[in-house]
Amino acid sequence: MTDWAELNDRAVHLAAAGDLDGARAALEAALTAPAPHRAQVLLNLAHVVDLAGDRQRAADLLTEAVETGEGEVRLTAVAARADLLPWLGRWDEAWRDVEAALADTEPEHQVGLRSTRVGLLMMAGRLAEAEADAVEAVGLAARHAPEHLAGLYANLALLADEAGDERRAAEYRVLSDNPGRQPLGHRWHRFVELNTEGGVLLASGDRAGAKAAFEAAYREVGTTSTGPDDVEAVVCRAGVAGNLAGVADDPEDAARWSTEAIEAARAASAVVGDAYGSASVLLNALVSRAAAHHARTRLPEALADLAEALDLSVDGSEATVRAVRARVLATGGWFAEAAEEAGRALDLAYAGAPELAASVHLTLAEITSATGDLPGAAEHLALARDLSAATGDVAGEATALLSAARLAYLSSDVDRADALYGEADALLADDPRRRAVCLHGRAAVAVLRGRPDEALALSDRALALFPAASPLESVALHQVRGSAFEAAGRYAEAESCYAEAATSCEAAGLWHVALGMAWWRADALVRRAAAATGAERERIGRRALDLALPAALAAEAVRQRFPHGPLRERWVALAAAPATRSAFLAIRAVGDASLAAEYVDHLAGAVSLRAEGVVEVERGELVRLPAPPPAAAHLPHAAAGFATGADPAFPDAGFELPPRVRPDPATPTALDAWIDLAERRYGLGVRSERAVSSW
Repeated sequence: MTDWAELNDRAVHLAAAGDLDGARAALEAALTAPAPHRAQVLLNLAHVVDLAGDRQRAADLLTEAVETGEGEVRLTAVAARADLLPWLGRWDEAWRDVEAALADTEPEHQVGLRSTRVGLLMMAGRLAEAEADAVEAVGLAARHAPEHLAGLYANLALLADEAGDERRAAEYRVLSDNPGRQPLGHRWHRFVELNTEGGVLLASGDRAGAKAAFEAAYREVGTTSTGPDDVEAVVCRAGVAGNLAGVADDPEDAARWSTEAIEAARAASAVVGDAYGSASVLLNALVSRAAAHHARTRLPEALADLAEALDLSVDGSEATVRAVRARVLATGGWFAEAAEEAGRALDLAYAGAPELAASVHLTLAEITSATGDLPGAAEHLALARDLSAATGDVAGEATALLSAARLAYLSSDVDRADALYGEADALLADDPRRRAVCLHGRAAVAVLRGRPDEALALSDRALALFPAASPLESVALHQVRGSAFEAAGRYAEAESCYAEAATSCEAAGLWHVALGMAWWRADALVRRAAAATGAERERIGRRALDLALPAALAAEAVRQRFPHGPLRERWVALAAAPATRSAFLAIRAVGDASLAAEYVDHLAGAVSLRAEGVVEVERGELVRLPAPPPAAAHLPHAAAGFATGADPAFPDAGFELPPRVRPDPATPTALDAWIDLAERRYGLGVRSERAVSSW
């Protein structure tokens, strides 16, 4: 490559990086190019000079390029100079140049000139001529120069706006953003009108109106279609089904509409590729269906859809896919993997999709609180609230408030929790589902205040607003109702609620929630045992032990799911600590001193019981938990669902579990039976079959 060519290429890269001074210097040095190539250098230099704000100098350079250039380079220089001249008060000259060039140019080479002429006609106020010219130029561009389509569609959108035709303007803006997309035929005019109307209504907050418009558009497909091989009908059905998924009232409907959109988009793509934008419809429908699966805690299906969506994603959409995937992973208890994915999503959001940042911070708050870092969760929630408020996202702000209220409740700060629920409630007048969450939270606060009857009344109101609670919502509702019944001395009803919550956990495969539910129920039973005597005390205590000790053993063993390092210790010291405490209380309730000693030996042979002074983790590490190292280096044991063994998405890679601790390694202890029970109940390894001597 010659020196001038290297300089020219370097200048192009510098200009793309925003270094206009460097690009200009390189191009001025490249003007030594021989005559056949000098015009291209002049053209590039004029572009850089124009970006720097010197239009007159740019016009002079383009004049020289017109005089010395040939073929496509000369036509490009004519068009570029004509774009500049009106800004210098020389519109007539620009018009003459373009008209003269068009007269001597074959149609397939006219696209750039025609695009410039559209702009000149718009400047002159000759809008009807401009529109006719733009429509004709679109056909030429689609065949010969698709790089001009975005600009032509943008001009057509401006012309439609000027004519007061919002529907056509919206359609042209979509085409401008997707310049390779082929417009639908005229028979779909009414469909496009209705579908666009639905989008406008949804953007304005009118969900019911949007749903009605989308449903009318869907019916229009049925009346306009000529049969199953009508590709444009399939394209329309894919698009509007995806929109209907977005306004569905429950996850089942959302999944059904998303599936229809996915199947139709795939069918259209198989015939015409992405001519009508089916790829973006498919991607969005996959994400929508994954969200519906997530709401029903069908997590493997959600992850499968998101894996396919990630393969289809491009710049802006990758952040959305990764943000949803992080939330699914967090719900499933894959906290290290979720945090890594959330970290990637947050980087992408701040780089190109800032509207997603608040929701990613909400996910990171969920991860950090679940792994024992309540201050870190509070930081993420404060960021999520501020970002949501700044962008006018009322739902996001309310969600952050509700989560912050829950943290306050967990810290027994009832006044702060009450105040935050009040702030959230003020934002939620039109959102019954989130209002139900607010009422449910206030019920939990009422229990802490010693007002069980008030708590049950609030819980009843919350239940009335839940047409069909998700598994996680069901767990939370029954857990709080159980606490209220227990506080009121209605123990049978309390245990029934707790059992219902546990059943919901197991049915949904939420192992980490089930662990928490077990120690919660055990604590309730220990409190009951303290007020009982004789055989009744023994029976209740044994039931508490059956819940608490296997859950504590499993919770401590979950550290195997984290990469080596202090984060694993923090899980045991903080996140699993309530289960450990509950197990000791249950052992004390039954008065089994030998089992207590064996359990102390077990814990002493694993990790520290205290976080203070032992586990030092920087805040940044907690905000972004590390990804698990490659299997060859880490070999994590993946805890999974119930009784079915390891989750296929995160298989057991063979990491050796710690040994059992016994006074005599050859003689099993009572704790061995509890370890075996924990492994059967929760489907994960707690200790290996090897044994070592206790202290």
